[in-house]
Amino acid sequence: MKSTESLFKILGLVVCLGFSLIPELPQYIEFGFAGLVLLFVGIPHGAIDHLTSQPTIDFKGLVVFLVRYLSLIGAYLVVWYFLPQVALMIFLAFSAYHFGQTHFLKIENSDVRSKMLFITRGSFFLSVILFGDFQMTTFILNPIVDVSFLETYSFGIIGVSLILTLGIEYWTFRKIKLESMIDLVILAPLLYMAPLFISFVVYFGFWHALPSMRLEYEFLNRFPQYNSLLKFAKQLIPFTLLSLVGISGLLLFGMRFLDQSELLLLFFILISLISFPHVFYMDHFIKKFKTARY
Repeated sequence: MKSTESLFKILGLVVCLGFSLIPELPQYIEFGFAGLVLLFVGIPHGAIDHLTSQPTIDFKGLVVFLVRYLSLIGAYLVVWYFLPQVALMIFLAFSAYHFGQTHFLKIENSDVRSKMLFITRGSFFLSVILFGDFQMTTFILNPIVDVSFLETYSFGIIGVSLILTLGIEYWTFRKIKLESMIDLVILAPLLYMAPLFISFVVYFGFWHALPSMRLEYEFLNRFPQYNSLLKFAKQLIPFTLLSLVGISGLLLFGMRFLDQSELLLLFFILISLISFPHVFYMDHFIKKFKTARY
């Protein structure tokens, strides 16, 4: 799967470059590409949290897992309803940690320094994505918060986050890894120039979801019931379809009552809701996988 991951990363870079050079491309192409990435990579990588948590899970274990998972979603939904600005900050914080963690899957320790590295690396790329197409960012967030004042400080925020993440990486490894330099020198500028949805799904899909899925496959391949690509793929289907049906149904319902900015915000809220419990389960899985405690 490593070669497949590399090919899709190259595809992602080409797509970002294409949308940057031809900004007049119809928006339905942008949304269509984003939808395909979410359908085949983005959502599926979180659809087997029950198996990475407990590979030999039985029906009772699955019920317990679902109750916990849905309880976390429900609790976060309450925060979104009553304190949307707080919920947004929580979303950005856990996304920064979660995305940054994927850049350093080979780190075996989980000390404060590594957590700082994850947060700063994810924060840098999120700032690049959000400030790169800041007009769309403000359009989406406008129903809950006015962030237009941040445009003045955009390059400062990106620059500070870059210096922080490079400093912490050097502090951790006593060098800046080649992989990091490629991401920072090639990926970051292309994400900045691309439309928001393209930069988000390229980074989310090919720099986060695919590496996570490769790790999941590497782990589940140890068990006879999942030890082929076909067997692994079959496990992704049930909860992927369930998530897609739920998200699609709510978006179709929202189209009757919401304007475009509110509908786009609803989409990101739905993504945040299914991501919230996934972050905890994935973090637990990565730590156990690296320390061979499974």
